[in-house]
Amino acid sequence: MSKGSMRPTKRQKTPLQGGSAATPPAGGLRGAGAKKPKLKVAAASAKPRVSTQARPVKAKAAKPSLRPQKAPSQRAGVVQAARGLVGKAAAPATPRERRERYQLRQTLRVVGIVVASLAALALVAVVVLFSLRDSSVFSIDSVEVQPTGHVTQEDLQNLVKVPAGSTLLNVDTASIEAALKKDPWIASVEFERAFPHTLKITVHEQRVDALVVMSSGSIAWYLGGDGRWVQPTSVTAAEDQSVNDAALERAMAEGCLLITDVPATVAPEAGSAVTDASILAVQKYREGFSEDFASQVVSYSAPAEDSISCTLASGVEVLLGSPTDIATKQGFIEKIVEQSPGSLLFINVRVPTEKGVSFRAVQSDNVQGGTGVVSPDGWAGDDPSTAEGQEGEQADQGAEDGQGDGQGETLDQDETLDQAEGQEGSDEGSEEAPQE
Repeated sequence: MSKGSMRPTKRQKTPLQGGSAATPPAGGLRGAGAKKPKLKVAAASAKPRVSTQARPVKAKAAKPSLRPQKAPSQRAGVVQAARGLVGKAAAPATPRERRERYQLRQTLRVVGIVVASLAALALVAVVVLFSLRDSSVFSIDSVEVQPTGHVTQEDLQNLVKVPAGSTLLNVDTASIEAALKKDPWIASVEFERAFPHTLKITVHEQRVDALVVMSSGSIAWYLGGDGRWVQPTSVTAAEDQSVNDAALERAMAEGCLLITDVPATVAPEAGSAVTDASILAVQKYREGFSEDFASQVVSYSAPAEDSISCTLASGVEVLLGSPTDIATKQGFIEKIVEQSPGSLLFINVRVPTEKGVSFRAVQSDNVQGGTGVVSPDGWAGDDPSTAEGQEGEQADQGAEDGQGDGQGETLDQDETLDQAEGQEGSDEGSEEAPQE
């Protein structure tokens, strides 16, 4: 073999066994003096070897949790919602939202400016008021007040006293009103400031509720709507007229109620409240009756608290007694009036039961309307609690008039109001003169 054709033989790749390096075959090098080639060994991979043998794993003991455990589905939902919120960017405002926010800011700015302006104006007004309050710019130079039906111009001039130096801004209207109300006819007062120098006063007169005739006969008192005595007045009767008739004419002209026969113990004082039991009993009846029935009563007789009677516009006198069971008494009165229309003279409902109610009716072609005043003297204060007493009084009155006589009807234990209605045309019906 020639020297130039010598080539190294291909080395056999022998796997490393036991960690030793492979021995090159003999004669594998060209010549004895050739350099020994270096052995290149690949670096071991950083990746650890994975053993196929299973290794025992130590189980860790679970730590007890103090928090309540949630169901897996619930926990997953909460986690998903939390993840959705974290890092979620706010949606950009739309042009409409930006416009609305701008308009809101502008509105709030305008409101703030207006409030501030009003506060400034109020402050200025207060300063001006205090500076002009005692100034002669608005001094009171004239007072205008008009008289009423019972309060004259002279009375008003004596009552109205405006202190010197008063202005329309500092005038004490409370003291002027208190001075005017010393007159019991004055119920309320209104003031009007007519700048720069005039004070106008409007007086409202007390409403008259009743005309009360005293036991003396010719003296009567006005009773106000607030339950206070107002003022006395004299009642002048004509030659053929009784005091009660004259008082009734006065009461009707003034649109008020008439109360007669009050006891001598009643001593009114102008401006004082009513405290008398007999008049307070009348007031209880007026409040207890219905509005429609109360409007039919034109007068009351009040000699005592338990002897109250009233007279209807038709001329029928009703003995009421004490102010108890008022609604029941009204029911009996209305039923009797309905059963005997236009023929009644007297009704007694002191005892509001069908056994205690009595009445008298007239069956005659000569029936005439009454005066609407109380019955003749002696009836109002008497207590005709029995049918006999009523019949005797009515019969005597009928005999004096010369227009017939009759008898009344009493609802005793065997009679009712319905039975009494059927008896009005029988022999027990009465024919007696009307009471005028």
